[in-house]
Amino acid sequence: MEVLSAAIPLILKSLWLSAKWAGIARMKALKGVISHGEEILAEVLFLRDRVAQLETELTLIRIQAERTGRKPRYTLKERLLVLWYLEYFQVPKRQVKKRLGVARSTLYRWLKKIDEGGGTKVEPPNKTPKEVVGLVWSIAKANPHWGRIRISMQLALLEVFLAASTVRNILGRPQPAGPASPICRRAMDPEEQSNRSILAWYPNHVWSVDRTIVYRWRFWPTHVLLAIDHFSRKIVCVAPLEGPNTGWCIEALEQVFRELGAPKHLITDQESVFTGAAFAESMNNWNIKHRFGAIRKHGSIAVTERAIRTLKYEWLRRVSILKGFHHLSGLCESFTEWYNDWRPHMTLGGARPEDLFSGSGRPGLSRHAKTVPSEIECQVFQETSVTGYRLKMAA
Repeated sequence: MEVLSAAIPLILKSLWLSAKWAGIARMKALKGVISHGEEILAEVLFLRDRVAQLETELTLIRIQAERTGRKPRYTLKERLLVLWYLEYFQVPKRQVKKRLGVARSTLYRWLKKIDEGGGTKVEPPNKTPKEVVGLVWSIAKANPHWGRIRISMQLALLEVFLAASTVRNILGRPQPAGPASPICRRAMDPEEQSNRSILAWYPNHVWSVDRTIVYRWRFWPTHVLLAIDHFSRKIVCVAPLEGPNTGWCIEALEQVFRELGAPKHLITDQESVFTGAAFAESMNNWNIKHRFGAIRKHGSIAVTERAIRTLKYEWLRRVSILKGFHHLSGLCESFTEWYNDWRPHMTLGGARPEDLFSGSGRPGLSRHAKTVPSEIECQVFQETSVTGYRLKMAA
């Protein structure tokens, strides 16, 4: 394949030069007939030459008329025919648009490729390696609720570049036979920044907290407290509460404050457990500015509500039944590990929340990274049948 790619530019250049010299020889032959004074023979030769030129123009115009689309792409054979026509019949390049409908910029681009030896590259029809295709199918089967964008982000964390549209095309085709493959923060628009009530500039700057209800044994309601860091989107607390009152919420939050440090701002809704005097006293003791989120305002507790939705629909719903309090606590702990350390986050451009919280970030990725690395680490969460992927060096 490499030999063929190197030979094609030389073949194109030789054909182009041969057409040029054939055109020069043709003009000398016609002038020689005229100089001999044979008028009838000269007229016949000129007419035949003109007919051949018009037939070539007609062929090229028909090819262009049969194309569909606003920007037709010429094949290699058609490009050679255009170049041969210009050189053999000595047609000025400024008339190529008028006679053939080919833009002069397009013609000069073809000539530049021939002069530079660029030619037309011969590449296999499917440039995505089979190992990468197998990895895409493995991730899609292990996470059936993921879309093409999140799968593309997961591949980026494994240092494999694959556009979301390519992932869609791979999953849209039948799965190939054979064994399966082994296994920055997003910049915000100024308008988006202006809509945020409080901007998070570093980890532990802004947290938001909310509660939700899940059902043990399908009928026993249990409150779950969830807190998330706005800068890194790291879930700092997912704790089932033994009771619905304020004391249990304060105890769960203070335990997290002792482990990770207290945030500067804490955003909650106006539920009664967060508006009481006991909660306000706890915030004052930890020197935290307590704020209330606005309804339907971006950057408010909507961040926490989205994380709660992920907890319910991507994690707890995959468990047939929540057997008890300790079972629910174990599921919340495994969810925190999966969400922070394994799951690529769309708001962060595919990075993991722990990457931003710890300051490591995600390294840049080349568009030519099409090789499946051998250091991929897989973690299967048995309760929910979810599989996480990451590089061992980043573990």
